[in-house]
Amino acid sequence: MLKNFLKNTRGDAVVEAVVLFPLMIMIFAALVLLAVYLPTRSALQRATQYAATAVATQWSDTWLFFDESTMSYYWETDKNRLTNVYAALFSGDGNAHSMVESIVTELEGRSISSNAGDLSINTQVVNSIFHREIVVTAVREFTVPVNLSIISFPETIPIAVTSTAVVHDGDEFVRNVDMAADFAEFITERFGLTDLAGSIGSFGGRVASILGWG
Repeated sequence: MLKNFLKNTRGDAVVEAVVLFPLMIMIFAALVLLAVYLPTRSALQRATQYAATAVATQWSDTWLFFDESTMSYYWETDKNRLTNVYAALFSGDGNAHSMVESIVTELEGRSISSNAGDLSINTQVVNSIFHREIVVTAVREFTVPVNLSIISFPETIPIAVTSTAVVHDGDEFVRNVDMAADFAEFITERFGLTDLAGSIGSFGGRVASILGWG
């Protein structure tokens, strides 16, 4: 009786289906998730990089401006419209964020990926000593196309991308170097560091001569 029971294979297909079917569903759901997630992230990355580059180019000394209506660059022939490098110190970020928001929204809308979910865009202008950098961050709340709450999978996933572009402006670079040199000279005189600065310079000269740099 027991021997016949062990040889009986009826119901094996049902047991195999019960074990494999959930795994197949999870694999299928993962493939669907990737098929939507990757194009959405790629579109966001392209849009944010394009927007950061457009703002950085317009703020650079290239005479190139960006037309948001046609999403293309054009040469500015009127020199009076160019931004004064010293006025830029007090001009703040200008319309950088509105420009970035317009470009990212327009370009992402042209992609073939799904744009479901909220989109938030942040624009930051990083002013270092020698240059300015445009940092654009976009976060899209990506809605999971398959309900996986049975395994405690979230219904939405934030897709965050960040792109940067440096403002190339020769006049601004020279101005910032001059300001840094003037500040260093002020600190040296204010706190009586002339002897220390001379000692450091002398030491650096000796090291350079030893290494054959002089």
